[in-house]
Amino acid sequence: MAGKGKLVVSAVRLGVKYGPQLWVASKALREPAKEAGHKLVASDRARKAAFEHAQRLSDGTVLKVPRTGETVWVVFSGDTAVSVYPTVDVPLSALVDRADLTRRVRPGQQGSVRERAKDAADAALRRGDRPGGTPLQGETTDPRGH
Repeated sequence: MAGKGKLVVSAVRLGVKYGPQLWVASKALREPAKEAGHKLVASDRARKAAFEHAQRLSDGTVLKVPRTGETVWVVFSGDTAVSVYPTVDVPLSALVDRADLTRRVRPGQQGSVRERAKDAADAALRRGDRPGGTPLQGETTDPRGH
């Protein structure tokens, strides 16, 4: 029992000492976190809508195309781009101009949430998005590979 009492006393001391700082930080970070959450939900809705649209088409596929600050999902019927989710003011031909069309996915092949999260984490590691920004041992930060 004495161990629990010490733990409670330590927790109260830390709460009194750092509580006000945590309150100020949470107030300052609340809006950016809320915006990031809304952005993720909107992206997921756009992805679902694109896959539903592709499922209704004959030979429908979906391609994920990164844009500045967002991801758009281009729906194809065969080799023809049909629509984009979410709607953007850029023509479809400009969106798929430099995209790798071999990365298109059929509606039944998109995988589970866990698989998509693992793929996103692997892609972030390949890009070099690591805590601290340091490359792994043996990797180079030179884009030419030297």
